[in-house]
Amino acid sequence: MDYISNSPQETKNLATNLASKLGGGEVLCLYGELGAGKTTFTAGIINYFKPGARVPSPTFIIVRHYEIQNRAVKNIFHVDLYRLEKNQNVISLGLDEFINKSDTLILIEWADYLIDFRPDKRIDLYFNIKNENQRLIKISRLSGIPQAAGNNAKFR
Repeated sequence: MDYISNSPQETKNLATNLASKLGGGEVLCLYGELGAGKTTFTAGIINYFKPGARVPSPTFIIVRHYEIQNRAVKNIFHVDLYRLEKNQNVISLGLDEFINKSDTLILIEWADYLIDFRPDKRIDLYFNIKNENQRLIKISRLSGIPQAAGNNAKFR
């Protein structure tokens, strides 16, 4: 499904709507160039489960862990692979221990760096810059997630 976002808030609204359909065990793989909205979208997902959480990009530490209380999702791992060489050190991150855990959600920015390690059961999200404010967000491979994920974002 394709969505047009006209602002960072619309991107967060789309993420919040998708988050409401997640129950744990999902891996979201995010693709797109710098500034395309991946971290903004991730902040929307995390803030759905942990309102008010500060969600900086984990570019320099690679993985940020958020513990969630009183929800089906107990752990969120926000991963940013931008600083890794393709396939380099991906196994050493230890994500394989958490993939498909029913109480864990994993969000991976720059997922194209995974190459051989992308899980079969995942949601792929592609972010493209259309202009200064507008983003095209394509959501595919929605295994087990209802197709209606749009909120304020416009269908294309």
